[in-house]
Amino acid sequence: MNYSPRRRAAFTLTELIVYVAILCVAVAMFVKFMTGFMKTAKTSESKMLGSAELRGAIIKAEADLYEANEFTAVSTSSATFICDMLRNPAWDRDADADGDGVPNIKDTDSDNDAQLKFSLPGDQQWQAGYNLEDDDDDNDGNIDVQARIYYAATARELWHGIAVNGGAWQDSRLAVGVSSFTFTFYGSKREDLGKNIDLGADGTASTGDAGEGDGIISAREIDWVLPPTGHGNRSGSLDTEEERRYITAVALQMETDQNHDRTTDASLGTEILPPLLPLKRRR
Repeated sequence: MNYSPRRRAAFTLTELIVYVAILCVAVAMFVKFMTGFMKTAKTSESKMLGSAELRGAIIKAEADLYEANEFTAVSTSSATFICDMLRNPAWDRDADADGDGVPNIKDTDSDNDAQLKFSLPGDQQWQAGYNLEDDDDDNDGNIDVQARIYYAATARELWHGIAVNGGAWQDSRLAVGVSSFTFTFYGSKREDLGKNIDLGADGTASTGDAGEGDGIISAREIDWVLPPTGHGNRSGSLDTEEERRYITAVALQMETDQNHDRTTDASLGTEILPPLLPLKRRR
């Protein structure tokens, strides 16, 4: 008997069309899955990087602001302030600047001029006194250390700067991809300068407006309460030395958009109460 193998029937056009359709659906589903997976992974990466960027920036900003003993200029996007000579990277803490046998780090008057403070004219008294009130510990006629933190909105960057002995500012970048940044300044009802100005947004007593008697001394109240109750000038900012003396706390809030998709990747904020502000003010 002769045996001839069965010949397998060829695909029909209908079957081929069905197979191709199924394959296309499978590929489309796979592509959709991979696209979603990659998008999710990219989003997670952006959030992780953004959060790390903000945490690093806030740690550095807090280190500077914690040492502030006087604000010289403030706005919602920047703060410039005076720090003690110890913030000068070149200041030798173990040296003995005035030769009294006490190293600078332990000396409350490292240039030994506290006794001269009130013999100087009023506009020069910042150059003498104990270290906290003496902004010229090396007696060169310049403010020892100034620091600043500012937000460059166009570049979406947060910057830190330091100026020593009236020299040029040395700036360094703290964070990139910062989509928003805001400074908020507060006073305190526990301080003599703040206890009488909790008068709300209109700066006037007994009107019952928003913020009156809420226990929070806002920048608005500092600016809006006029003499003799306060020292405000209603300019819309804390633009005078008398107004800035009310500041006891600084809050900052910032967001980041690392992939520039106009969606916030991470948001972080903090509040700092520089301990040297009230101490210097009381001296």
